[in-house]
Amino acid sequence: MRYAVSTARAERNPVLDIDSTALQSRPVKHMASITEPARVAELLQAIDAYKGMYQVQAALRLAPLVFVRIGELRTMEWADIDIERAEWKYTVSKTKTKHLVPLARQAVEILKP
Repeated sequence: MRYAVSTARAERNPVLDIDSTALQSRPVKHMASITEPARVAELLQAIDAYKGMYQVQAALRLAPLVFVRIGELRTMEWADIDIERAEWKYTVSKTKTKHLVPLARQAVEILKP
């Protein structure tokens, strides 16, 4: 806003009118990774017990098998999957590099139509 005022795009800076308590920060909530083997088992059991939409079930079951970022899994396309060769080829969105994920037989079973 200071730039807008200095270049005559605005007459004044309305940000100065905002009280410092008007915009409060959200408390930070850390989402720690599960590192204890017993807790991993709990997570896998919870995934197996999930009874929601089929697409969500499949994604949850695939996640620990392919070990990719959730965004990559969410944007997976059928054209990138070779069921016969048990491979998933895609371009990593963050780095724009080609990536090949070998698919375990369990992953292939989840993906089979």
